[in-house]
Amino acid sequence: MRIFERFLVRLPIRRLGPRPDAQPLDAVAVGHIRRVERILVMSAAGLAVLGFLGYYLPVYRAPHLFPAVTVTVPLLGGAMRLPWGELLWAVLLTTIELLLLTFLNMVGVHEIAVATGFLTPETKPERVPALLSIGLERKTTEVTRYGIDPFEGLHPWMLFLFNLVLRLKGWLANQAIRYLVRLLLGRYAVRALLDFAGVPLYMAINAYAAYAVLREAKVVLMGPDAIRMFVRRVSGQSLSPAECALVYDTLQYIAVSKRDFHQNHYLLTRELLELWRVPAEARHPLPGDYLERLQASTPPARALCQALILSGFVLDGQLSWRELRRLDTMHRLGILAERPADVRRRLRQFLAGGGLPLDGLPG
Repeated sequence: MRIFERFLVRLPIRRLGPRPDAQPLDAVAVGHIRRVERILVMSAAGLAVLGFLGYYLPVYRAPHLFPAVTVTVPLLGGAMRLPWGELLWAVLLTTIELLLLTFLNMVGVHEIAVATGFLTPETKPERVPALLSIGLERKTTEVTRYGIDPFEGLHPWMLFLFNLVLRLKGWLANQAIRYLVRLLLGRYAVRALLDFAGVPLYMAINAYAAYAVLREAKVVLMGPDAIRMFVRRVSGQSLSPAECALVYDTLQYIAVSKRDFHQNHYLLTRELLELWRVPAEARHPLPGDYLERLQASTPPARALCQALILSGFVLDGQLSWRELRRLDTMHRLGILAERPADVRRRLRQFLAGGGLPLDGLPG
């Protein structure tokens, strides 16, 4: 959107110390990112409070400003009050809150880009579109060019229901809180208490949403350097056609474990397949015996795929319960020496600017 693009262009760039290519962030950059995160997360939580106050205080103090109509509902056989004035007021305030949250996201993404060295006064004109995509949380599906499908084997209805619940979780949780308050207080639960019971919830949702955007910004902005370092370490390794196929399978295994698209997974897939000149396939399903084939592979190929799994699992900045279960299974089978707790530690290291796990790789 034009308004956010112009906002990004106008943000000033604070020069930090230069960072060598593919090297971990220094203490100054890490400290700057942490300060930005704290400030913006607290600001996002504060916006939730202001939104509640901005909505409910006028409704309580001046109810005559919010007209309503009574409409007949034939199917119910009765009348229903429709508070259209309050609804319009809620839509207006929600729109303003979302705009302000997006501006906060843009500030955070911009500051992290500066701290990671992605953004400088010289590179800003060409890299603003990339920052805009991160701030607006746009998904990239470019990895499908290589036949990688994160949703392989997942029924379309399951995917639809998952996304629906994800979108409605804030409203559903607020309704649950209102019900619990009414259950606990009975007839003494006045309307104001019920209305404001959701304030802590929406503060938490806003705070987490801001944190998630900033985490994603760090991951996307630090990912290319970390991937280049990974590719540099494995570039001297020569693979047979069977080993190239195993690497391809590993990339699909990572995608299926993640169940989502991510820019860093696309970059990792592109760089590795181009490195070993593996032809792209229209569709590359994961073989049912992938783990057995990985166990039976040569030690160099197995070490490469092990490092690839560890890197791919942390490259999007999060570990789901599904991934933790798979990591535990691979550890029990002897495929990975690392336990899920070890991978969590590597994830924290990556998010702190420490790069990818490269243990066991040549070089």
